Amino acid sequence: MSSTIDRRRVLVMAAMTLLPGCAQQGSPEDERARAAESDSDIKIAVAWPWEAHADLYFAQGLEMAADEINGAGGVLGRHISLVTVDDQESVYEGRLAAQRLAGDPEIMASVGHLQSYVTVPAAAIYDLAGLLLVAPTSTSAELTSKGYERVFRATLTDQVIGRAMAEFAELREYRRVAIYYVRNGYGRALANAFEERSYDLDIGVVARQSYDPNQDFGQRALEPVLQEWRQMDLDAVFLAGQVPVAGRVITGLRSAGIDAPILGSDAMSAPSLITEGGFAAEGTVVASLFHPVDPRPAVQRFVSDFRARNDHDPDTAAALGYDAVRLLAHAMETAGSPAPERVADAMRGVGAWKGVTGSFTFDEKGDLVGRQPVHLVVRNGAFDLLPPQDQVREARMIEGGR
Repeated sequence: MSSTIDRRRVLVMAAMTLLPGCAQQGSPEDERARAAESDSDIKIAVAWPWEAHADLYFAQGLEMAADEINGAGGVLGRHISLVTVDDQESVYEGRLAAQRLAGDPEIMASVGHLQSYVTVPAAAIYDLAGLLLVAPTSTSAELTSKGYERVFRATLTDQVIGRAMAEFAELREYRRVAIYYVRNGYGRALANAFEERSYDLDIGVVARQSYDPNQDFGQRALEPVLQEWRQMDLDAVFLAGQVPVAGRVITGLRSAGIDAPILGSDAMSAPSLITEGGFAAEGTVVASLFHPVDPRPAVQRFVSDFRARNDHDPDTAAALGYDAVRLLAHAMETAGSPAPERVADAMRGVGAWKGVTGSFTFDEKGDLVGRQPVHLVVRNGAFDLLPPQDQVREARMIEGGR
């Protein structure tokens, strides 16, 4: 990582809040409001499973955004400083990380976590401490169902993604579909959304099975499930999975003789799907919020600059991280202050701020509105953007509700 990222552990911050003198200085909101008026660097925390997901380019997107902002004079004349903590994809570690970060009144916002099951309990801690949270990858509807004032989802929900993939199945005239989903909250929510929308569209979900991400995906291990599937004359399989395991799942399906087209979820739109799936991943269609061939000038500038810095194209995680930092900077400038309360008000009134993953308009709950995923296909060992006629129309997406 570059020097922009401050990797200092924040254990000392939490310890300070336990000292008698510090504990009586005022509410977390008051302390943070005072810190917001200083002339020191504006601290943005990032909680993420850094070690477990080194395969994603999230950090590179964050760093690039912060470096660009600081190179242009910063926010309100102050530099952005990123403070990172590893949540280890653990609810326990995620809570600890949130407590440590919330204990530092100089931190104005937090970006994270990767997994919804970590983000949801952490969000309660951030909000109680008056800290603003931008969640760029957490798709669970539960995140924004609590009435928090300072929590914003900078991605689409499982419901929107699941419905979009059912719409795509209808577009391709698939009528007999099997669902194969990872056995966790993410997989279940996607499977449910896909199945509900399929019912509306007269698509028959003829089989539904879950898998343990730690299981063996060899032909022998999959045989009890897939023996039945091979007799079903499937038009497609909807795979609600996550990388890198999803690539191994696809290899297992193909090895077991399932040759129906595979439709995948947004958590599969990463290079490791292809490195893990190899030739078996060819033809897989996934939902995504970003693709490097997006012709918009802002996206092409981002891709070109990212490639120059890192010698490879950005993935979706890089784009989401980049947008999260740029969005916060924009909202702070609009608010005239980095104070979380004022930034939250600016976020809800941000209008259609345009990032590299699309436009950002938030409803009262903190969810994105007016957005839909694009569809990518694995072709010749890389992701390619499907042409406009193969993209789900916005009107169809909105019809399904949220």
